[in-house]
Amino acid sequence: MEKLLRYLNPKTVNFDAMPSSGVPSLTAADVCIMMSYAQLSPLQDNLIRLKCFGANSTENIEKFASVLLIKYQDQFNQKDLSSIYHLAVVRVALIEFCKVPANYKPTERSREVLSGFSDSTVRKYLKKHIDAVLDDFKHEYELGEEKIFNQLYKSK
Repeated sequence: MEKLLRYLNPKTVNFDAMPSSGVPSLTAADVCIMMSYAQLSPLQDNLIRLKCFGANSTENIEKFASVLLIKYQDQFNQKDLSSIYHLAVVRVALIEFCKVPANYKPTERSREVLSGFSDSTVRKYLKKHIDAVLDDFKHEYELGEEKIFNQLYKSK
C-alpha cells in the first residue's frame, strides 16, 4: 500500500530503478483518483496521510490526537481511565502507528518516554488502552487500504 501511495510524492520514487525502465504502470493521478472514489472515512483518510504521505510531523500528531480524543473519551471514561491520561494514550498510539521505525518494539520504557509518565504508570494504567487504540488505528487503516484497492481493481 505504501509503495503505491508514494507515487504521490515523486521525490521518493526512483523511476530509473524501476523494472519497466522508469515508466510506472500506476501514476500519481491514478492513486489520487482511487483515493477520491474510495469514500474513505475522515479517520481512514487522516491515518493514510499520516502513515504514507509523510504528514506525521509532531504538530500534526498533536492536532490529530486532540481531535481523536473526542472519539475515545467515552471509551476511556467507561473503563475508568483518569482524564489526565486520555491525551497521552491517543498521542502514544498515533506515534506508534505512524512515526516509529519498522523495528520498533513497544516497551514500557519507550512508552514512558513517549507519554511523559513513569513506566509503572504505563504498566498499570496506560498499556492496555494504548494497545486498544493502536489496534483500532490498524483496523481503520486496513479498511482504508481495502477501499483503495477495490477502486484499483474496479478501474482495471
